[in-house]
Amino acid sequence: MQKSIKKIFSLIFVIVFSMMLLVACTEDKPKEDEGITIEKLEALVFADATFEYDGTEKKLAVENLYEDQGVEVSYRNNKNTKPGTYTVTATITYEDIKVTKKAKITITKASSVLEAESMQTIYLTDKEFKLNYKLNNDKQTVSIFDKEGNKVTMSSLTKVGVYNLVIYAPESDYYQESNHVDVTFNVIKSKFDIKFDSKEVAANGSEQVLEIEGTLPDGYTVEYSNNKGTEDGSYYAVAVIKDASGAEVEKHNAVLKIENPENEEFKKYLDEFFVEYLEEDQLSVNIFCEDPSKFGLEHYDAEWYTYEEFGDDAIEHDLNLFKDMLAELEEFKEADLNDLQESAYKTIEGFLSYYVDYYSMEDSFFSQILYVDQFGGYVADFGTYMEAYSLRSELEVQDVVKYIQSTKTAFPSYLDFIAEKTERGYALSDFTITEMRKYLSEILDNEEGYYLEDILIEKINGLDFLTDEQKTSYKEQITAAVNDCFLVGVQELYDGLKQYMGKLATEDEGYYASYENGKEIYLLKLEDLLGIEINPEEYILEVEKAVNTTVNEVTDAQSVLIDKYNVTSWSQLESIINKNVIYKGTPDEMVVFLKEFAKTIVPELKSTPDISIKEMDEASAKVSNAVAYYMKSALDNTASEHITLNPVKLGDSSKNDVLSTLAHEGYPGHLYAYVYSKELGLSNIATVMTSTAHGEGWATYVSIKLFEYAMERSTDQQFIEVMQYLRANELSSFLLETRIDAGIHLEGWTVEDVADYMDQLGYSSSGAQDIYNLMIEMPSQYAAYGYGKYVFNNLHEEAKKYLGVHYDEIEFNAMLLSKGWTDLGILQDTYNDYMEAKCHELGIEFK
Repeated sequence: MQKSIKKIFSLIFVIVFSMMLLVACTEDKPKEDEGITIEKLEALVFADATFEYDGTEKKLAVENLYEDQGVEVSYRNNKNTKPGTYTVTATITYEDIKVTKKAKITITKASSVLEAESMQTIYLTDKEFKLNYKLNNDKQTVSIFDKEGNKVTMSSLTKVGVYNLVIYAPESDYYQESNHVDVTFNVIKSKFDIKFDSKEVAANGSEQVLEIEGTLPDGYTVEYSNNKGTEDGSYYAVAVIKDASGAEVEKHNAVLKIENPENEEFKKYLDEFFVEYLEEDQLSVNIFCEDPSKFGLEHYDAEWYTYEEFGDDAIEHDLNLFKDMLAELEEFKEADLNDLQESAYKTIEGFLSYYVDYYSMEDSFFSQILYVDQFGGYVADFGTYMEAYSLRSELEVQDVVKYIQSTKTAFPSYLDFIAEKTERGYALSDFTITEMRKYLSEILDNEEGYYLEDILIEKINGLDFLTDEQKTSYKEQITAAVNDCFLVGVQELYDGLKQYMGKLATEDEGYYASYENGKEIYLLKLEDLLGIEINPEEYILEVEKAVNTTVNEVTDAQSVLIDKYNVTSWSQLESIINKNVIYKGTPDEMVVFLKEFAKTIVPELKSTPDISIKEMDEASAKVSNAVAYYMKSALDNTASEHITLNPVKLGDSSKNDVLSTLAHEGYPGHLYAYVYSKELGLSNIATVMTSTAHGEGWATYVSIKLFEYAMERSTDQQFIEVMQYLRANELSSFLLETRIDAGIHLEGWTVEDVADYMDQLGYSSSGAQDIYNLMIEMPSQYAAYGYGKYVFNNLHEEAKKYLGVHYDEIEFNAMLLSKGWTDLGILQDTYNDYMEAKCHELGIEFK
């Protein structure tokens, strides 16, 4: 620094001396500028400035810079486009002089100007179905609201009618909120004062006709096609309006649906079949009937499921019984039934045909029931069903006592089943026996006693139809039955199971996969579960494609979180996920939240049942593979519904898991769908004979929509990214198990094959043995979840592709639930009928 100062002083001395000589010689010439000094540079102006965003870069500049004298400047943070306030640094240099200055540049958001006609009319069949408006930028998206301030979508404006709307562009990163414009949006079918609407009429033997309602101006005519019919069916009618010259002016499409009236004979048959379906099964009668006499049912003996030898004579008897029942059904002609009756017909036909085929197969009874499995088998089920058993009268209190007493005989009988399996070469694996004995030992070692005893005693204490003396008596009977019967039966089963260890030839064998005709049995059960015919090769390819697609979606969504938030461990990722909660509250409060969510995807129920939520006993929760369950209510009950949660599987109730589970099991999942089916007026048998694939497919789709609902109502980017990850996970869930299930039972996969497949997908293969054990004990069952969800999601996506803005989520889901929990085959037929009619009305070609 000193050298620089000396140099400057030397320079100044030389300059001054030279100037003195020059002045001395030429006194009449003007004095030269003193030159660039640090004071001059510091005096330069570098001012703050404000600009309005216009898409171009905004910069600041030092004013009156001495560029012609060699002064230079460099800027930092001086190229800005996006609205905001930025600090710009200017570094001014001249030879060895350096001066730094700072100033602020502010870019304000640009004004947003929206223009739209206040009255807009559109025809329902227009290909481009949208509001007309002009916005002065392409960086904003216009939002639509009704007069009450509720956000609406174009897909909700597709029905004929007048919509009073408010439209504006919300504030964005670049533009201010626009002005608000009131728009009256009029959706009509025709330029003329006419209607040509689809209609449904009952067949009565006479010709039914669909014609335009209203009057056309003089000179206009209508030409119809396919607008008449007599027989049951859908007639895709077309009405072409022509002017006086014969030129087409408008074309309107509608559907004339002629529906058979209810077949009284078949209605009577359905009522009788319902009685046959439930009679002698007191457990099912208790679940589905508050007053059995209303349905033609009685009160039956209460006895828990006991294994009885099922020899060739018994098989032949049941085979002939189901053949006779199938023949009785086929005396009715489907062509004489209405839509709902036809659906019930197909459901019963599938049920009876399955058992005819099943009992025609060799050794089929071995896979009929799993009395013993890794989750406690029928012993674990006992607690669940007794806890849910409705105590509406003293007779049902007595039932509970009898059920408990019957376990002393029922539980040890499962050893006879295992013995017969083992004798014929189909022994249980050591894993199954070990896990079952673990569960039984937990019951026996529990110092506080079996949890069900306390639950039942508490229920009895709350019964107002019993006297205090009666309550005391029944509580004593329950305690005695648990100690003298239930625990005795558990002990005998626990002790007896040990002798069957080591009976399986290899640990890679299991249930269906070990049978000679295991593939055929598995395929039969899979087709019955899903309700569709299956080509094994095509089914495997379809599931495998779905696995690959959804796993990629999960990976992509997970990568966003990992890369954006520098995630280095699973616990860190889990922390980010758990921090972003859709709704915090108690389970009861969550149900209230979910009812609001439900309004966006399903019709509102006519009834408002009280929904009670409770948690499983800890002992049951530990061994249960269910995170929760919904127990169906009685057909003649509209007042109360029940959901049970597994606190061990769900853990912290503040996580999204609880909300998603309640959506799946409750609103608008299983509980909603079942109550809705009761309100539809379906036959009793169609209401209770439900398809697991339909039920789980729908409930899983509901969880997917929940995450979408949360995303749509948030502006927090991290929250949205977490919801995208959870949605992808939900879409992918159970598909891996579905593919492995098919691999084991259709292709003979071993544990090593399962591990290899998991490695290929990027999963840890350390869990291969556990998944293998699960699949051999629950063959085909995971397909109801994985494949069922896959079908439901595909139907929605295909409908959106065809219908565009005319897609109506609530109307579409009402259609999917319109026949109850049907199998996937009936669901596909229902979907096809809906889409063919809807697309015809809109002039869209479907398939």
